[in-house]
Amino acid sequence: MAARDTSKPVPFASAARGVFDLALEGMVWSGRTVVMAGLLALPVVLAIVYRLVLAKYPAARLSPLDLYGRLVVFFYLRFALPLTALFYATALIADEVEGKTLTYLLTRPIRRESILAGKFAAYVVTTLTLALPAVVVTFFTLMTVSGRANLGGAVPDLLRDLGVAALALLAYGALFTLLGVFLKRPVIPGLLFIFVWELFLPSFPGYVPRVTLTAYLRSLVRHRPAQEGVSEIFAQVLTTALCLEVLVGAVVVGLGASAWIFSTREYVMDQ
Repeated sequence: MAARDTSKPVPFASAARGVFDLALEGMVWSGRTVVMAGLLALPVVLAIVYRLVLAKYPAARLSPLDLYGRLVVFFYLRFALPLTALFYATALIADEVEGKTLTYLLTRPIRRESILAGKFAAYVVTTLTLALPAVVVTFFTLMTVSGRANLGGAVPDLLRDLGVAALALLAYGALFTLLGVFLKRPVIPGLLFIFVWELFLPSFPGYVPRVTLTAYLRSLVRHRPAQEGVSEIFAQVLTTALCLEVLVGAVVVGLGASAWIFSTREYVMDQ
């Protein structure tokens, strides 16, 4: 077998795979994952409590489908998924800088873009593994309260919700990765973005909600709560095609800008 030419960088795919393996191991066995897993599993606990309460009080005001829709829109899309993306994606490079370990990666014969690609891939695998099973368990716990008769008709909504959740993690992840490579302390700006920008602007009239990600994500949920469904911004303005174009565009732009900044920036490790 011919020896690799050490004067040339390691091929992009091989380097990204190596970084992915290291980053994934670090993410899985971290305190951050324990906290985020607990956060994302809260709707499962609520769904179990709902079943127990409904067993004693069958005449519940909130149907299982309504509760599930509220959990998807108000808990996952508005709160838990953006927060999960924030604490993972901003740390992809920031943790290496803070731990003074980035130098070891940058001195290897690998392209910086492959470092970012491997780390982002590890982020995607980790967050999808945490979030999607929680949504699935919540769905089946709630939708089988009265048996399985209506389950088949609701499964397509579940599959759509899983796709929307994946898009949310990709879009917010790309944005917060950009914050992580651009800012030295990105968490506070990220929190302001989630709890100010993304929380209040979608309620504004006209075209203002179009500058948020959450408006596009919630538009893709077909069984969203009634107060969301009658809103003009969701019912008439934001079509599925537009939502997909904007969200995919946000992922491409966010990752492209992150790769450019990371590949050109000089990092000085504090002693």
